[in-house]
Amino acid sequence: MAGDYRGSEVSIVAILFLALSWTFVGLRVYVRAVLTKAFGVDDWLALCALLLFSVYAAFVLDGVHHGTGRHITEVPATDFVLGMKAWWLAEIFYVSSTTVLKISIGFFLLRVCIKTYQRVIIWVVMVATGLFSTFYFILIIIQCQPSSYFWTQYADTAGGSCLSASFVSGSTYTHSAISVWADWTLGILPVFLVWDLNLSARTKVSVALILALGALGSTATAVRIPFIYQLTETQDFLYANVDVSLWSTVEPGIGITASAMATLRPLFINYFSRSRFFNISTGYGSRKSLTSSSTPGGAYIGSNGDVELVANNVVKNEQLGITITTQITSDGYERRTRRTNDGVNWPLTDFDNFDKMRILGDGAWERSENRPIGMKGTWNSSESRFTESSCS
Repeated sequence: MAGDYRGSEVSIVAILFLALSWTFVGLRVYVRAVLTKAFGVDDWLALCALLLFSVYAAFVLDGVHHGTGRHITEVPATDFVLGMKAWWLAEIFYVSSTTVLKISIGFFLLRVCIKTYQRVIIWVVMVATGLFSTFYFILIIIQCQPSSYFWTQYADTAGGSCLSASFVSGSTYTHSAISVWADWTLGILPVFLVWDLNLSARTKVSVALILALGALGSTATAVRIPFIYQLTETQDFLYANVDVSLWSTVEPGIGITASAMATLRPLFINYFSRSRFFNISTGYGSRKSLTSSSTPGGAYIGSNGDVELVANNVVKNEQLGITITTQITSDGYERRTRRTNDGVNWPLTDFDNFDKMRILGDGAWERSENRPIGMKGTWNSSESRFTESSCS
């Protein structure tokens, strides 16, 4: 039996994804908070998911110390009880971290949404995931009465009862199926985001892949499903469920890492633009001609050479002689340019954090602003101003 020990597998996977997730989320924070100054709700949720995953991994490692990966005949009774307690606690933080991660990915995609139906789909996925995950979270807590009976049932003096193992595993199958559905929906949605737009096939693929990176966790969820039946093995639980433990770690680990990678394009652009071996202009803070054409009031996707544009919306007010151009890039970055054509006095106090203003002559001016994505605006002709409001 000694040759059957699998605890080291569980430990290595947990430590590996802890290192990867902390590294890439750290880079994500640097990009969003420092480089682009566009730290948003999705970034806060990503940090929350990382912290929950870290607590989950800590309980997984504690479980290995107390018997995970070993047969029950090789684990002292006191250690086995502690190992089962660590498993129960890890389950709670697994559900929490994966749920928050999916909501974070949803908010990331809401940054670059174009059409109402796309936003509705994202919200449906987030709400459905949140509701069933809440049910599953509660089920984990109350599956045994008292809750502590989950791990004390292996002590001779313990008293209590648990729901049938088949019911719990069935609920786990359902939770996993919903997770796969959510991940695939959020992963496929970017394809429809770029499908009908004026882009080369290569650019469409690259933009869609960048936006869909966060859904990679679904691969681990799908692989985990065939092993869920092992949860019904209650006699040698800590050994029989090693595969479930492994893929439960991979799922949030790869999801957190991949969703962070999807935000790092500005970092690589910034690095290569500073390298003496490359001559790359970042496109941030500068004006460049686009390869695609646009029409007033229309939206399109184009490229300025270095940064893929997920959307470019041009709004003109002929009465005021003002044009607003909003460019949304595939890395979650927004650039708004406001330009007057006839010298109309547009109050500067309406806009914060502007990065650039140019006097064009004849009293006209142009101003650019970088800010987090997720805002649209409406014209208020009576006040001669552009009022920003939540995107819908």
